[in-house]
Amino acid sequence: MTQRSMLGWSVGVALLLTLPAWAAEYRLQVVNLDYQTVSAYTDRPMPGQPGEGSLARLETRLDTMEFPTTALIPGRDILLLQDPAYGGKIADRVSVLPATKEQAWTTFVWEANPGDTFAFVVRSDMVAWQEVWFIGANPEGTLRRMNLGSPSFFGGRSYEVPQVSYDFLANAVDQGTFPSWMAHNAKPLNGMSIAIGQGRNRFYNPDWVYVVLKLPAEPRTYKVAIGWRDRNNRGENNDIRTIN
Repeated sequence: MTQRSMLGWSVGVALLLTLPAWAAEYRLQVVNLDYQTVSAYTDRPMPGQPGEGSLARLETRLDTMEFPTTALIPGRDILLLQDPAYGGKIADRVSVLPATKEQAWTTFVWEANPGDTFAFVVRSDMVAWQEVWFIGANPEGTLRRMNLGSPSFFGGRSYEVPQVSYDFLANAVDQGTFPSWMAHNAKPLNGMSIAIGQGRNRFYNPDWVYVVLKLPAEPRTYKVAIGWRDRNNRGENNDIRTIN
């Protein structure tokens, strides 16, 4: 064995010894688009696929960097929620790869223990593209459009992505009930749960999207594509939301 190869082997062993034995790498990729773009890429559901339709074509174009980054909605922040009231943990090693001219996804990469829970939020203070109209996700492995709706307190249809007021969710955080509310209302899909916190005013308070992930034993890449609607008419009569 040459001196150079021995040195390389030693460095490799040292790096391995610095990682916990359980460490696995996980990724969350998020892209923000106009809702009409998401609609245009929505196809019939694949056989056995739930939800509102397949977004496989959109996923392929995003992954192969064939999607025009000029179509991305600006001004969206993706944050790892570090408050334990959200029910998630803080990752020891986190890398953030922002969207660029060559890459449409914003990507979080972190190492964690399988079985741990992590909570993220997509938010904006920008008074444009305020409403979340569509959400695509890949809980079964392929990007698809999920069904959204307000949860019923008297039974009835359940939705994969519940929509309630941001104030309601903020109060749940203050009361320590956010994790239990998510578990009960945001249908867990292979470890992925998503909810929308709607702003009080449709024009001035953009929606927030919460993503909670319970990590599997093997490394996984979670994907979320958000279709935003721009409400640019200040004179609309339904500017103030009257939701739970």
